[in-house]
Amino acid sequence: MKRTANIFLMSMATLFLLASCDDNRYGDPPQASIPVITSAAIEPATFTYGDSVTITAAVSDPEIPLSALTVNLMVDNRTVPVTALDLRTGETSADVSAKIFIPLVENMPDNAPVSFVLTLANIRTGKATRELTGFTGNRPYFTQLYLVIDNGGVYPLTPQAGNRDNYAVTDVVLSRSFTYRIAQKITAGNQIDYSGLVWGDSNGKIQLIGETGGSLFAFANSDITTAFTFDNYRFEASQTGAAYATPNFMLDDFTETTIDGEEFYTRQVALTKNQEYNVYNDLASQILVYNMDFFDRINPNKVKFLGETGDYTLYYNKTSQYVALLPETSPAYPDYILVTGGGIGYPSKIAKEHAWWGFGDVRNFLLTRKISADVYQVTMFILSPSDQYGWIGFKPYENTSWGGEKKYDAFTYTGLPILEGTPGSNIFPKVGIEEGIYRLTIDWSANTINVASVDLP
Repeated sequence: MKRTANIFLMSMATLFLLASCDDNRYGDPPQASIPVITSAAIEPATFTYGDSVTITAAVSDPEIPLSALTVNLMVDNRTVPVTALDLRTGETSADVSAKIFIPLVENMPDNAPVSFVLTLANIRTGKATRELTGFTGNRPYFTQLYLVIDNGGVYPLTPQAGNRDNYAVTDVVLSRSFTYRIAQKITAGNQIDYSGLVWGDSNGKIQLIGETGGSLFAFANSDITTAFTFDNYRFEASQTGAAYATPNFMLDDFTETTIDGEEFYTRQVALTKNQEYNVYNDLASQILVYNMDFFDRINPNKVKFLGETGDYTLYYNKTSQYVALLPETSPAYPDYILVTGGGIGYPSKIAKEHAWWGFGDVRNFLLTRKISADVYQVTMFILSPSDQYGWIGFKPYENTSWGGEKKYDAFTYTGLPILEGTPGSNIFPKVGIEEGIYRLTIDWSANTINVASVDLP
């Protein structure tokens, strides 16, 4: 009996030893393999946050394919994620050579010692870490940044005396709230140039972003924003508010309406000759063109009325971005001359706005401004005769009842030789005319028309 028990115990011991020699007998994981960072370097040793550096490294693993090489920056005892280089090629070794972008985040000191921490991982759980020291990180400083508002406004931000991390614009009038980004560079067309640094919204914070990043929201606890400051050290922005100045044009005072299928906002207002008016909200947009004969755009937030004192209706075309006007009384000679036709219209920066013969609404005809006795000025956009209609034509009239018209051969023409016609016909631009903005000065008694090219404000 005793011998049988001994044999049983020896058999169990043998089975135990066999099981212990086979880690995978019951599906247990193999022992972890540890990857190796054989060599690593980052150049240059001194760099500016927001620039790129070059990393080179030789990495391997004894048994298991590699996964990634993660790079973190250690600044002031905190970790700033830089990048993770993908090494999933199925290989157990790799030679790394890559340019990596060094991020700029809040509260990064200038001319300070920093280090890089490299973490090498295989596709399982093995990891190896190495710290590279002896680096110096510098803050970027700029001669100018740009506040780029989503509705199209661009405002230079200049560094402030005593704190070159603060960039501000202090002589503006903006809405009390707006969305924006901050750019290091802009294009000739006032668009963000993403080859430079761009600050925007990332997870509810101001961060450097790419083209797909979000916009930031600004709010001043008052009627308008008169100053904007960006702190590039703390990554904070602030706005200074103020009350509306008077007299003014504000979209809140306009009424939305539709004219011939187009969206307009209108306002009846008493205007005073040579009076300056503050403009706010959408009416301060830099792409908006105020009637160039009746308004002088002094700056983005102020216009000067050039017409005669009286009661008028303003027409803001939100689609084509222009402001026209008509007097409350029916316009007629000798206070006004009226121009109607086809293929002409109000100057606009974004649309080829055109009239069509008639006097039914503000879209049909152009109002001239009387600049001296019997002398009138009108500025119009003229389409190319080959565009849309295949022809362009117009005539001046003394009233909206088609009265007092004068045809092409009634006038002598000076200035740019772009107008032509046949006896008894309408006035036509010459074939091949360069479409654009032209100003006609009409002497109604001397029967002359001077033509000049003008630029949009």
